[in-house]
Amino acid sequence: MEYSELIQERIRTLLDFIKREKGFAYTTIGNLSSTILGALFWFILASILKVSEYGEVNYYIAFAVIPASIASLGLNTTVITYLAKGDEEVVREADSIILLSGLVVASALIPIQWTISIITVALVFYGMAIAEILGRKLYSEYAYTVILQRIIQIASSIILYFQIGIIGILLGYFLGPMLLSYRYLKNLRNITFNINSLRHKVNFTLHSYGLNIIGSLSTYLDKIIIGSLFGFYALGLYQLGFQFLMLLAIIPGSLYTYLLPEESSGVNRVGIKILGLISSVVLAISTFTLSPYIVQILFPNFINAIELIQIMSIAIIPLTISSLANAKLFGEEKSKYAFTGGLIYITTMVITLAIFGIYLGITGLAIAIIISQIVRAMYLWSKS
Repeated sequence: MEYSELIQERIRTLLDFIKREKGFAYTTIGNLSSTILGALFWFILASILKVSEYGEVNYYIAFAVIPASIASLGLNTTVITYLAKGDEEVVREADSIILLSGLVVASALIPIQWTISIITVALVFYGMAIAEILGRKLYSEYAYTVILQRIIQIASSIILYFQIGIIGILLGYFLGPMLLSYRYLKNLRNITFNINSLRHKVNFTLHSYGLNIIGSLSTYLDKIIIGSLFGFYALGLYQLGFQFLMLLAIIPGSLYTYLLPEESSGVNRVGIKILGLISSVVLAISTFTLSPYIVQILFPNFINAIELIQIMSIAIIPLTISSLANAKLFGEEKSKYAFTGGLIYITTMVITLAIFGIYLGITGLAIAIIISQIVRAMYLWSKS
């Protein structure tokens, strides 16, 4: 077979694979686009806001994310898992409970900042809408929804900022998820006080809930520790490395998003799992190699973050393994192991950040994240 024929055969094989696994392609496109647009959003804000204003916006939005996780009660994961199994009643019951929990948590936030309150509500409703879409395996709708949500969020935030200032950014951040919560808002016509279906899923939901909370803490607790112990300069360098890792995390995020409903319905996507692991290794090597050039060209003020970025990029490999294991564990309703894995990660992260940060400085912070990811991945893989 000639070289050109071999290339054509490879292309046909790839296209056939994509056709068979359209769901994974759609979730990857959606997550990739959403992540890139999200990064673009923060870069644009950094270019038009003062440093203090930029910090204020981040603070308020972060203050809304954790309460939103609290108000979700783990029911978003419950809906994805059991709707994929054919349980239609779980959607109506979960949506009804979320209406109450979302409004209660949001009301408690009004005295602090009313925009935090409405952002929290929007994030909770949007999370439930996305859960239903994934539970029904409407992967193309998922991609369109997450992309459009980001576009609305970016455009409205910037437009409103030039009209009314920082409050405009927060209002824009609210509009994106609220407008794309159409499935959830539509379901409120069928509100119910009957929880017969959810009553039998309490343990699963509680473990999912704990994992959601841990997810929020995993994203924000490290910032608090580093800023308090090592100062904002160290935190700035660390945050750039963390942003690189979050971009790489598109792969494990897409794997989990796609595989959870598949695993829940008893389908084992071995090919996708292997592809995901290979992709994570390739991304880690590429980032390790290219990050010095990227930083020097685009972020010259962050030259001291190069080594940190290189080390932290390796964490994408254990993070991918954790995503594969979590999807399998939730699909098999073994949620307690996923919850325990989250606790292990948080505990390991807190301890290693303090110890390695003190003795190894900036580099130690990156090493701490790798160790924490590896420890969690080893535990989850042993249970899956």
